Amino acid sequence: MAGIKIKKIQQLLNHQKVVRAMPNSPTVLGMGITGYTAANSVSFQELMQVERLLNCTGRSVYLEDENLLDSVTALSGSGPAYFYYIVDAMIKSGIEMGIDENLAKLFVKQTMLGAYHLINNSDKNLEQLIQDVASKGGTTEAALKIFEENHLKETLKTGILEAEKRSKELSR
Repeated sequence: MAGIKIKKIQQLLNHQKVVRAMPNSPTVLGMGITGYTAANSVSFQELMQVERLLNCTGRSVYLEDENLLDSVTALSGSGPAYFYYIVDAMIKSGIEMGIDENLAKLFVKQTMLGAYHLINNSDKNLEQLIQDVASKGGTTEAALKIFEENHLKETLKTGILEAEKRSKELSR
C-alpha cells in the first residue's frame, strides 16, 4: 500500500487507531528495516508495542512526518531490488569473463557481504573505502571511470527519486 495515507486508511477501515509502516523484504529474515508512523489517536504505549513487534523483523524507525514514508518507500522499501540489480550485473559480468555461474555468485555475494560489514565496522567514510580499493591507474579506477562517464551514481539517484515521486502519486 505504498503511498496510501493514514487518513485514507482510517476512512476505509472506519477505525482511528492506524499505524502505517513500510518494511523491506529482508524482514522475512529478521534483517530488514521498517519505517513507520501513526495516527494521533495511537498512544505512546501502543506505539511501543508496535515498535517491539516491528523489531522482530529487524529494525524499525518511527517517523513523525508521515510524508517521509514516501522517501522510505523509495530508499528502503524498494532498496533491496536496487542491490539485487547491481549483484545481477556483477554476476553476469563474471560469467561473461568465463567464471562459472555458481562461482561468480559466490564471489559477488561474499564481496557484498564483506563490503557491508566493512562499511559497518570501519571509521572510514564511503569515499575513503572506495579509495582504499581504487589504486591509481588500477583496475578499480578503470571501472569507476566508466561508471562516472556513464553517470551511474546520478542514474541510481534519479531512479530512487522517481520511486519516491511514484509513491507520492499513489497517495492521490
